[in-house]
Amino acid sequence: MTRLAAALLALALLPRPASAQADEALQKQINAAIDKGVEYLKGRQLKDTDNKGSWPDGTNLVYDGGKAKSSGKMFLATTALSLLTLLKCGVDPDEDCIRGGLDWLDKVLPKEYGEVKKGRPDSSIMGHSYHAGILLMMYEALTAARADKQMKADGKDPAKDPRPALKPDAKDLAVIKRIVQWLKDTQSRKGGWRYGPPVWDTPGGIEEDPSASQIALLGLSSAGRLGVEAGDEVWKEAATWYLEAQEKNGPAVKGKAAGAAAGGTYDVRDGDRARGWPYLRRSSDKQEEKVTGSMTACGVGGLVLCKGALAKSKLWTKGLAAAVDRAIYDGLAWIDLHYTVDDNPGAVRSHFYYLYGVERLGTLGNFEKIGAHAWYVDGAKLLVAKQAAGGEWNTHTEIEPCDIIDTCFALLFLKRATVPVGVTLTR
Repeated sequence: MTRLAAALLALALLPRPASAQADEALQKQINAAIDKGVEYLKGRQLKDTDNKGSWPDGTNLVYDGGKAKSSGKMFLATTALSLLTLLKCGVDPDEDCIRGGLDWLDKVLPKEYGEVKKGRPDSSIMGHSYHAGILLMMYEALTAARADKQMKADGKDPAKDPRPALKPDAKDLAVIKRIVQWLKDTQSRKGGWRYGPPVWDTPGGIEEDPSASQIALLGLSSAGRLGVEAGDEVWKEAATWYLEAQEKNGPAVKGKAAGAAAGGTYDVRDGDRARGWPYLRRSSDKQEEKVTGSMTACGVGGLVLCKGALAKSKLWTKGLAAAVDRAIYDGLAWIDLHYTVDDNPGAVRSHFYYLYGVERLGTLGNFEKIGAHAWYVDGAKLLVAKQAAGGEWNTHTEIEPCDIIDTCFALLFLKRATVPVGVTLTR
């Protein structure tokens, strides 16, 4: 673990309040919504199939105008995401649903992540950057939950007493190391990630996108706090790619003071230019070339992760730091200019993924308001209102099983599940 990671560990892993600004009545609604969502998610775990312990499969019904039909094989994605969500919501790491999910993972992970030589991956490797990043976040949440449980057994309070450095058990550590190496090996030559191998440029194609890249970086950030470092060069290359992928021009905006708010604020200033990120810079689907809220949240969040990881590195030059700060400021100006919690700005799908993205950038940047917008309170009110009677959320605009994916994104938002990286965005 680097000295920076060690210095930030105590701050980064301290529990955060579920909401810094929600009043008592709203907080009760939030807590009830979380409890119902957790029970729904537990109930969707498979009990009597060959994939016992996992969460269900699904097919792609929303991309390419509904014409694209994937072959499914979503078990690993839904299982890793569900386990991460349940652990973040406080489910005991020894509860049957967690143990069952982990047992299932033990059977499939050896097939998913193996050795990949950078630039020349083996096409038989089945790994996926989304799975990899979420799994690493899940292993951090699992290790933290086990540590908190041990602290309680020792008569200590995890909410008040400092938590010792997180140490995964030997079996988990071996998996974590393998996944980190896989992500390092599948980072593209330009510094980003797509879904997985191959990692070289394809004719007319794009091998990176802001979303897959940020999930990969979130996972690498988790791994660093577990003692498995990706290395400064990985973070520098990622920052360089995010800078290149951002819009080059954007409208100048008028400054908006956030005013006082518990937990910190972020002010948009005169002269900031609203510059966001598209999903892909070149695509046969023109919707994928549009700048959207979800991708811009990923872009800003990705750069904040890089900023935190490189803060004490020799690679964090004045020029790179200035370019990253300007890109973050302009990305937040785009979010402020197009701010809403009612949909994903500029997009026709992925509403709750956008909300989870706003939670990530707000938590990573350590602010409660973007300009005049109280992002957490606004999002929490919407999610409380949209929860179904059974406890789930379902926008029908995600890949299937949409109810599981949307429920996870909603719960991760409500729990403010992202771990800070020691960065506070102030002007």
